[in-house]
Amino acid sequence: MIHDRLKLFDDKEVTLTTYIHDDIGTYGAENGRGAIIVLPGGAFSRLEPSEGEPVALTFLQKGFNTFVLEYTVGDDCRYPDVLIECSKAIQVVRDNAEAWNIAPDRVYLMGFSAGACLAGMSAAEWNDPQIAKALGVEPSYIRPDAAVIAYGCWDNSGTIWNDPAFVNPDASRFPKSCPPQLDMIHYVGEHVCPLFVWHNQNDKYVPVRNALMITEKMCELHIPVELHLYTGGEHGMSVANALSYRDENAMELSKANPNISMWVDMAANWLKSL
Repeated sequence: MIHDRLKLFDDKEVTLTTYIHDDIGTYGAENGRGAIIVLPGGAFSRLEPSEGEPVALTFLQKGFNTFVLEYTVGDDCRYPDVLIECSKAIQVVRDNAEAWNIAPDRVYLMGFSAGACLAGMSAAEWNDPQIAKALGVEPSYIRPDAAVIAYGCWDNSGTIWNDPAFVNPDASRFPKSCPPQLDMIHYVGEHVCPLFVWHNQNDKYVPVRNALMITEKMCELHIPVELHLYTGGEHGMSVANALSYRDENAMELSKANPNISMWVDMAANWLKSL
């Protein structure tokens, strides 16, 4: 396995950690593997460890080459910088597609919570001219081929920050300020990549109607979308296996809601079907 930590910019600590198969005579990988760039959550104030490497290792086992992006969080997180960082990760993966045995048309994002918000922004706003200009590439080069969205927020100003039940005081200034680009539901059009969406009905931080809103919009546009809504569990369950247990409570929650971990196989199958 090629396991490395790449610094993406000279002037800030944004890194991409690689988990790449050696592919020594691996059957089925002759034309390149799919690549998954994992975007951990953390309310843009921090990066949640259980949504980084545990996800990368879980989907590595499913046959993908995987990556974890450590994007800017805290007071320095702002638009368009954070989307440029995500787009840079896509650019680096495509630039190295041949060396890393990756199919350049199978580069996917997988985001959790705030990371899902960022993945959604990339899916819907990759064609913002300032993003491609900052990286010196054509906009299509930084378009994700699909995105997997775990308990993501699409409509911060309309369904989160104006609803006292979902306001998160631990979030960074970025989501609290509600820049228009965070409400990516308003940027969805025929240019958006396919989406796999999953959510828990009783999520305490992101109202479930966010998942329903984006799915309805995708269906209206006839863009491939898959939605899985679970009745049990709560926000932040990641891949819901032993790699991602943060504590005993997380373990018990996953064991009490075994269906939730099924999203992993479903998402892997869906991506491969594309």
